[in-house]
Amino acid sequence: MSSVHVTPNFDGWRMLILHRPHRNVDALFAQCARIGAAAEQAWPTFPEARSAEEFDVLLIDADMGHDEQFPWRPGEATLPLIALIGSEAPGRIAWTIAQGADAQLLKPIGSAGLYSALMVASYSFARRRALDRNVA
Repeated sequence: MSSVHVTPNFDGWRMLILHRPHRNVDALFAQCARIGAAAEQAWPTFPEARSAEEFDVLLIDADMGHDEQFPWRPGEATLPLIALIGSEAPGRIAWTIAQGADAQLLKPIGSAGLYSALMVASYSFARRRALDRNVA
């Protein structure tokens, strides 16, 4: 795993935004473009014809998300997850934790925040995967 002191570059990353069409998604598309990342939006489920390996990160709507949206069991995502949170309802936050969210981004989404969420999520996911390998 690379050092936290290295400035990450997300140029060329592929992101899937699992969220209904909304101005929050539009704001995420704009932020992705600024950092050189490609983004796609899907709703209500992870696209059946697509593989998680096609993406570098998944952004999920924590307010309307449910377990059946994903082709994996809760907590077993094969890529970093960023929860898009608009409601701080305890049940919704607990759901994102159960999914294994690596970072969060509060809604409404504005013109900033994605870069830091990506940095936290990518390092958190890499750290968790390294620990899983050590335990195995």
